[in-house]
Amino acid sequence: MAPVLTPLAAGSGVDWSEVHAVRLLGVALAALFLLWAIRRMFGGKK
Repeated sequence: MAPVLTPLAAGSGVDWSEVHAVRLLGVALAALFLLWAIRRMFGGKK
């Protein structure tokens, strides 16, 4: 772990595995939304 993040994690009690899971979920949802928007923009209604 980076020495800069250690006091922050110890002080706030953040579970970094949860943080990364939520971040990955957000990225996945954003990618799905972008794909849907692009397909709707260029493909129209099928």
